[in-house]
Amino acid sequence: MSTLATLQLAFSKEIVVALERTGIGKLISSSAAAEHSWELLEVDIVAIELPQYPVFPVKAIERIKIKIVDDCLPEVFCRRDFPIVPHLNVYENGDKTLCLFDVSFHDIKYMFNASMFINRIVYWFSKTARGELHQPDQPLEPFFPSVNNATILNVNKHAIDSPFIRFEEIKTRSGRLLTEIPLQENGRGRLFACLRIAIKKTYSDNIINCLPQTLFDLNSAFDEDILQEIDRCILPIWAIKQNAKEYMQLFHQQETALKNCSLVLLVRISLARSPEAEPERFELKAFTIETTFQTLYRAFGYCKEGTKLVKKQNLINAQEITIMQHEVLCHLNRSFAQDLNEAQNSGCNSNFFQIGLGAFGSQIANNCIRSGYGKWTYIDPDVVYPHNLSRHCLNASDIGQNKAKAMCAYAERIFPDKADSCVNTFMETNILSPDLKDDFIEAIKSSSMIIDTAASVAVERYICHELAGLTRCVSFFMNPTGSCAIMLLEDEKREVTLDVLEMQYYNILVNNPKYHEHLKSELRVIYSSSCRSTSLKYPQDNVAIFAGICSKAVKDAINNTKGLIAIWKVDGLTIDSEIYPTDSYKNLTCGDWTIKIAYLVETKFYENRKKKLPCETGGVLIGSYDYERKICYIVDFISSPEDSIESPCSYIRGSKGLLKKIRAIENITAGNLGYVGEWHSHPNDCTGQSQDDKMLMQSIAEYNATQSCPGCMMIVGDTHFTVYLENI
Repeated sequence: MSTLATLQLAFSKEIVVALERTGIGKLISSSAAAEHSWELLEVDIVAIELPQYPVFPVKAIERIKIKIVDDCLPEVFCRRDFPIVPHLNVYENGDKTLCLFDVSFHDIKYMFNASMFINRIVYWFSKTARGELHQPDQPLEPFFPSVNNATILNVNKHAIDSPFIRFEEIKTRSGRLLTEIPLQENGRGRLFACLRIAIKKTYSDNIINCLPQTLFDLNSAFDEDILQEIDRCILPIWAIKQNAKEYMQLFHQQETALKNCSLVLLVRISLARSPEAEPERFELKAFTIETTFQTLYRAFGYCKEGTKLVKKQNLINAQEITIMQHEVLCHLNRSFAQDLNEAQNSGCNSNFFQIGLGAFGSQIANNCIRSGYGKWTYIDPDVVYPHNLSRHCLNASDIGQNKAKAMCAYAERIFPDKADSCVNTFMETNILSPDLKDDFIEAIKSSSMIIDTAASVAVERYICHELAGLTRCVSFFMNPTGSCAIMLLEDEKREVTLDVLEMQYYNILVNNPKYHEHLKSELRVIYSSSCRSTSLKYPQDNVAIFAGICSKAVKDAINNTKGLIAIWKVDGLTIDSEIYPTDSYKNLTCGDWTIKIAYLVETKFYENRKKKLPCETGGVLIGSYDYERKICYIVDFISSPEDSIESPCSYIRGSKGLLKKIRAIENITAGNLGYVGEWHSHPNDCTGQSQDDKMLMQSIAEYNATQSCPGCMMIVGDTHFTVYLENI
């Protein structure tokens, strides 16, 4: 009967066929479990490309055993006397298996076959012989193999060498999880005496050592005397009795409770890539000692005499004290979060002042919190309602809570240690409240940036003019349909402020046809309406996408001194991005009003005038009025209609198509831009008002008075212009 005929498992047959076809090995024997749940193939494998002087003594022909189980990665056993090398698993019974893959079988199953498997074995032996199996860019191997049990430590407090630690056990499907909780919480968890040991030698052989089962095994894994180090930890634990307050707090001054205390051993190991190299990693391993403190100190030869522990003899038998290894994890702290998010830059510990914690604002805040970025002050007067949860990062337990306060609590749940707090404070109030203006200004002075996510023009203007001072501002909002997110970012010196960025944004919408529907919605609202009684409809997907972009923009802005406007649009499964540099604005005073006009618009006035010389020309001024602060913004203009009368001595503006253009601008900007007045040129550099100009000014003022706003007129000369403002 042929060898293939005796094999039962399909993959066993595939291996035999592959060996015959490739000629890189041959089957010596085979055996199987009685129920055929597994088969064992004994194979002579040829280690190709062996160096003349191997780093490790790999033979030209290595005899291996391959244990095959259906739907599992086969185990490959090498000879018992094979040297301990990287990527080799060593079991308690002395068996050694090759670590062939660094991913699970199910991750490579789609590409796994007999030839690939055999070639991988040959690769393992060849690279091991050269000392090249562990690549220079690969992480160092753990000192002991990984296990399913884990211990979660609070790294902020771990540096404090307290002899006690409290763990709460969390049941998982794969093993037990011990998570550190505050020592003072007597009603929870279990108290452990903690023995901390730092291994002095740095290990660089990059070998995974056999998993220790007892204190004796653990001691054997290191060159130094670990048992002696454990011995030194015993008396400091007993010394708790001398601290009446702590002894009462932890053990209620009951010696029996101290004797029955559980034990955890923390071993710190230094690992390096080579003997000459500095330690690359400090690995912390945890072992629960499966006995009580009393049993441990007796095993180390201590007896109780009166109130003291006295050493009477040496260690009795360390092989009888079993231990259980736990992987050491750490509670997430800000530093670790920054590292995981690659957010370690100059802004990580900067103070930020965020206004508005609604759906969009909460998710921007969430991204910054989880990346450990910044120290935040949150301000929002609103509470969480059920409908908010469709897009808010908070949950049902926060319903009825103030949003700023709830976000602060949310951050504390992610970083429970006060040393890691990423929130400076919160304020359950409206930023527009005049009573708290001084408090806001004081908090803003110590901030690197104001983050406006309030979705309110009133808030944006108030921040810009009343609160910010020297502190840079950025405003984030979404359009009413949620298809776009917008960023208005001031420059570092606040030479271009939020209000003029807002005006430039409106003008971008007017001049780019793809944004003409940008502010359309079922509700007629200005771009950033803060609808208290109505929730606009748009997908949570978009909120999440834009929140990620905007939180990234906050981090980028800290290192970018320039101002800009950004519009991001979801278009199917892609993101369309438009970045606009900021326009500078000139400030003029006209009575008790301030005129703000974009420099680019001023340039266009001169160009328009020059084209029509020697005739006068003109048109309509497009902009906006801020009545509260008496500011007139001139954003753009409409050139002379085609039915206008232009001559060297006069200009009479026509009206053909003009009203349609103005209505279109009002429509596109949801009423935020519109007619503010008229402009015309003079053929010389004189910009004073003629008698006709004064009559025109009067008619403009009368017309605008019907809209309760002043009339504005601009006269453009050869090298300068003059703005006139009249209020009736």
